[in-house]
Amino acid sequence: MIRNALPGDAKAIAQVHVSSWQAAYRDLMPVDYLHSLGATLARREDYWNRAIEAQEPRVLVAQVNEQVVGWIAVGASRDEAVAGGRVGEVLAIYVLADYWQTGVGLALWTAGLQWLQQQGYDGLTLWVLSGNERAIRFYRRVGCSEDTGSERGLERGGVSLVEVRYRMSLAPLSKQA
Repeated sequence: MIRNALPGDAKAIAQVHVSSWQAAYRDLMPVDYLHSLGATLARREDYWNRAIEAQEPRVLVAQVNEQVVGWIAVGASRDEAVAGGRVGEVLAIYVLADYWQTGVGLALWTAGLQWLQQQGYDGLTLWVLSGNERAIRFYRRVGCSEDTGSERGLERGGVSLVEVRYRMSLAPLSKQA
């Protein structure tokens, strides 16, 4: 079941966030750094509680047997390079590793896109680590394409990483059959 996040979901969202990072990025980031993320749970819970209360960004959760197993955060694009037009952003999407390839991620994606379309966005962007092949395959499968030349650097755990922007056009809801 996909639903809007509630403030009481903040702890579970934080736990999914950390657990998903630890599984998805184990070959991209130092193990010590990934293990240290557990110490950030309280801070992340506080952040997500405030974000959910403010509805900025919009957070949707996937529940299986009353347990939050994934979430997506969507909103207006924060990217100055895509100024002009109504562009939304998938700020993050995370699913517990046990639920990868079960349809949970696709259900979250679909719900996030529907919300963006309902808000009048005609396109979306997202950023993905260039070495995150699982995520890149997912984004390509759902219709996103790499925005060539959009690379940006960041550092996590003392390692330099590269993110790449992906884009997708959103057909207005009124034009879809």
